[in-house]
Amino acid sequence: MVRLSVLAKDLQIHGTADPEVSGLSEDSRRIEPGMVFVAVPGTALDGQRYVLDAVARGAVAIVAERDTEVPPDIALVRVDSARRALAALAARFYGHPASALDIVGFTGTFGKTSTSEILRVLLAARGRRAGVLGSMGARFAGFHDPGTGLTTPAPVELHRALRGLHDAGADAVILEVTSHALRMHRIDGLTLAGGLIAAIMPGEHTDFHRSFEDYVAAKRIFLEYLSADAVLAFDADNQAAAALAAEAHVALRAGVSIEGRSGALQLRDIELDHTGVSFAVEGRAMHSSLLGRGHLRNVALALGYALAAGVRLADADAILRTLTPLRRRMETYTAAGRTVLDDTAAHPDSFHATFEVSAMISRARNARVVVAYAVRGHRGAEINRVNARALADFAALHRVDTLIVTGASDTAGPADRASAEEIDAVRSALIERGARFVWRDSLSEAMREAGRAARAGDLVVLLGAQGMNEGRRLLLETLGA
Repeated sequence: MVRLSVLAKDLQIHGTADPEVSGLSEDSRRIEPGMVFVAVPGTALDGQRYVLDAVARGAVAIVAERDTEVPPDIALVRVDSARRALAALAARFYGHPASALDIVGFTGTFGKTSTSEILRVLLAARGRRAGVLGSMGARFAGFHDPGTGLTTPAPVELHRALRGLHDAGADAVILEVTSHALRMHRIDGLTLAGGLIAAIMPGEHTDFHRSFEDYVAAKRIFLEYLSADAVLAFDADNQAAAALAAEAHVALRAGVSIEGRSGALQLRDIELDHTGVSFAVEGRAMHSSLLGRGHLRNVALALGYALAAGVRLADADAILRTLTPLRRRMETYTAAGRTVLDDTAAHPDSFHATFEVSAMISRARNARVVVAYAVRGHRGAEINRVNARALADFAALHRVDTLIVTGASDTAGPADRASAEEIDAVRSALIERGARFVWRDSLSEAMREAGRAARAGDLVVLLGAQGMNEGRRLLLETLGA
């Protein structure tokens, strides 16, 4: 608990009330007695419309950009930017946990979650107690805050998680930073002790960004949070990532390349197979058990940062050989004699990586391939149309025996459920491409279809983002495994 006069000491407080504050939120539905409501103008809804709802739920103060009618016993805090104020107030409410942590920010289109986990393990070789904060919540040792589903949490949840990580014993945090978070000032007030920029690819978040240039411009904001003495690792093979890194005012830039780019740490003699990838760095033969070219780039970027941060190459080599994938990140397991490859692929480039791994596994085991794909909800018709075309082409190229497509209507949450327009776009694109596929509305039905189509010895590929998250459970139930 903290007095409003202390929490908002540098802001304009109107009224004489100085209540004890038990929490704060920008969502009026989360307001409980004693909390402060911050009326943030949203992309679709203006928080100022919900002031009276917040008051009715027990808000003791309102933070807003415009004058608004509130009862006389409710304090009004006027600010120029509610988003920036929310970040500052959240940091103060939780005692500025970021000041006691070295925060390494990570942005890019793909691989943030897997690369963050690889980097966490590598930094441990140098004695760092690093937590991870991203799409799988906040994690360190026995501490886990699942968050609200946002890759980069909103400020209140962000600083609450940072406080939890610090109190659990972390001294560093690897923070996944999205373009949405940068535009919406979610990480305002943070200083990044280090940074990583993975490949920045077109075709992502077209529902939010007007163009690829707008997407890159949002990523550019990341540079403003880097400290002058930061290490910045980046994918030197990606033009957008390399261009942004060149603009950064940091102590050390560490480019990494798997394509022989000069001036970068190079991974050479690369050999991918169904057991992982072998490569050489500075003449040392190394191996990672993580599957696929996407994971190779993840390993390369994490390794580039770790080496620049002082991790010994020999220590990194030993660690990379023992890595295991995170859930649904090119994960493999067995189910009633079938091999399952489970991946969150939801973009043509990630489809390419998954089908490449699928081909290596099926060739090594002489296996038939059954693919089940969940439509990517809440991304718009055009992204889904492009995804479906790529899916059809890769399925034909790799001679998939059975292709099952689902809207996952029974398991997808409100934020991930595919709309009728998105489903129509997928089905139309598959038909236009001449793909042979089986449509099932629900994920349960799709997994039963996969169980019927796949025999012992076959490979089942579960493909898709949040809509496929329950695929493993349902497939195992279907197969009685």
